[in-house]
Amino acid sequence: MTRATLCVPAMMMMAGVAVLAQGQSPNFSGTWKLDPSRSRMVEPAGLAGVIATGAPETLHITHALNGTVVLESEMNEGHARMYTPGGKSVTPVGQGGSITMTSQSDGRTLVSEGTQQDASGVSMSVKEMLALSSDGRILTIEVTKTSGSETKVSTLTYTRTNDVRPCESWPTPCKAWPAPAGTKFGH
Repeated sequence: MTRATLCVPAMMMMAGVAVLAQGQSPNFSGTWKLDPSRSRMVEPAGLAGVIATGAPETLHITHALNGTVVLESEMNEGHARMYTPGGKSVTPVGQGGSITMTSQSDGRTLVSEGTQQDASGVSMSVKEMLALSSDGRILTIEVTKTSGSETKVSTLTYTRTNDVRPCESWPTPCKAWPAPAGTKFGH
């Protein structure tokens, strides 16, 4: 086997890695606090599924190695929103509704577009853009919802925080789970 024969596959693999790296969005992982003074909330252009209406005070975001972004709030009645770059995700919204989104990375922004449908079958177009500042401390989420000829846009600004309160203090607190007597955890 010649040196050229070995180099071609290696160069192709490196080019594929470079293309992958360019298509990946920034890492949104962390806990984020809403900055109301820098945000503009217009109903119904909120984060459907993670709060009944409006914008959650706190977001918890996990960004998996495969690119999937999972967004949750401190509302236990809420559902986790999933964004899958290059794929489609469906999240329950309210009582019997859903939101279906297709996501793509665009530089430092994750762009998701789709349809939100309520329980009666009425739907509206939705576009959400998650953008991370260059220093990684500010998360801006722009939500655009269009129903018929009416378009509503909200811009939500969150700052990264390390202050994660115990779930008992959340707006809809968790409940203590009593372990049965004699239960041992760990090894």
